[in-house]
Amino acid sequence: MRAALTPVVLVAFLALSGCGGGGSSSTRSSVVGPITHDSKGVWIFRPAGEPKRLVIFFHGQGGPTETTPANHRPWIDHLVKRGAVVVYPRYELSYSPTVLDPAVAGIRTARNRLDLKKLPVLALGYSRGAALAVEYAAVSAGMHVPVPDAIESVNPVPYGETARNVNLQPLRERTILAILVSDRDPHASDGAALLLGRLRGAGFPGGQIRLNVARSQGLFQADHLAPLGSSAAARKAYWAPTDALIAGLH
Repeated sequence: MRAALTPVVLVAFLALSGCGGGGSSSTRSSVVGPITHDSKGVWIFRPAGEPKRLVIFFHGQGGPTETTPANHRPWIDHLVKRGAVVVYPRYELSYSPTVLDPAVAGIRTARNRLDLKKLPVLALGYSRGAALAVEYAAVSAGMHVPVPDAIESVNPVPYGETARNVNLQPLRERTILAILVSDRDPHASDGAALLLGRLRGAGFPGGQIRLNVARSQGLFQADHLAPLGSSAAARKAYWAPTDALIAGLH
């Protein structure tokens, strides 16, 4: 894989906890990216050994740091340790109304570098990325990129792409769509309601939708930024439901 990379691509092979030095790429976790440095950029996180599933992670709107995996590394590393290959498309450098096509381009780049076989696919999105994950699932089959078996939208806003209204009717009826809203994030509650309205208008079956609430407890405040955390409470509120969703995919 390294021989196929262009000189401008940053390549780093990182052993995650539990992986000692000196192993081969087949026995060590790794990360490559960003592959291209524009809005079509993408990072690829590989687990040790054969991947069990593919997770496409759509970040939120939030400036230069959010367009890198930095804010979400603990969650990504957790998914990788559990056997997922994680693809993280950049889709914008600063705010852009047109984000779906760059995201698809980044995912296509990752697909061309991976042997995905018949892996189960989860589209996992946060904030703006929560809506973008749904829009991506709607266009993925026609764009010849991995089609999600399930979507998890965390603290969603109504739209990812704002340059045009993305038609959600092509969503596969068997897709599982989980919406996870923080109890101290009123904007996410509003965003979830509007996103559900879009799904209803597209005829998506309500029986395939799962609604979950991340609840505050003690010092833990389940607000809009809480999914970026990695405390025990944050892991229980956000990581655990995602793990359960993935476990049901075959």
